[in-house]
This record gives sequence, structure tokens and C-alpha cells, in this order.
Amino acid sequence: MVIAAVYFVIAVGAAVMSGKSLDRNLQGPRLRAAWAEGLTAEARCVSLRTEEVQSPEGGPIVYTHPTLEFRTDDGHTVSFEEHQSRLTPARGDSVTVYYSAANPKDATTRAPSFGMRHARTLITGAGSFFALVSAVVIALVP
Repeated sequence: MVIAAVYFVIAVGAAVMSGKSLDRNLQGPRLRAAWAEGLTAEARCVSLRTEEVQSPEGGPIVYTHPTLEFRTDDGHTVSFEEHQSRLTPARGDSVTVYYSAANPKDATTRAPSFGMRHARTLITGAGSFFALVSAVVIALVP
């Protein structure tokens, strides 16, 4: 029983750390801040930058990062390079961006989604559930 309890505590701690780590890697805090106020604007793609990296298999992977420019509600022009979107607009195209008034440079073209809003909670909850089930199995096995 003691082993199961120790296992449970360690496994839940690992689930919490995994949830935090995944959330940071997916830029969850930045995205949630951009979506929080519900501010949107139409941005224009002013340039495209391509980046070529090597895949683990050794082949090339090309990423395209658009630089977008938009006007905030208070009239300021903001320019930022999008890194997190699968969207690749052509130069001159318009796209919708989500931003916060406090930090409009952290805008994003990614639309709010349940998964991104709650990724940390979902990963932590799933890990904790599996930790509980595993701990019960450990406690019941003679």
C-alpha cells in the first residue's frame, strides 16, 4: 500500500510537470493571453521568411514565417512574425489576428480552440487518472 501511495504521488507530480512543459512548448500562455480579450483585427502579410532545418531522418524541412501587420483598436500599427500557425498567406493577403491590448506584438493567427485553451489541464488530468488506476493496481496485486 505504501509503495502504491508513493508511486501515485510521484506519477501525479510527473503529470503536472508534463502538462506545464507541454503548455509552454505549445505557447499556451501567450495564445491564451492573445485570445482572452476577444480583440481581433485584419492583418496584411507584408513579407515571408523561409527557414530550412534538417529533420531527424536527415531530410530538409522548410518552414515559412509570415510577417503580418495590423492596426489595433487604438490606432497603433503592429508588425509581428507568426511562428505558430499552419497558415501560410501569400504576400498581400489578409488574415484575422487575435491580440491583447496589453501586448499586441504577441498576436496570433491561430483561432481559439478548446484543446489549446485547456491543454495543460487535459494532460495533467489524464496523467493523474492513469496514475490513480496504476496505483490501485499496484495496491491490489499481492
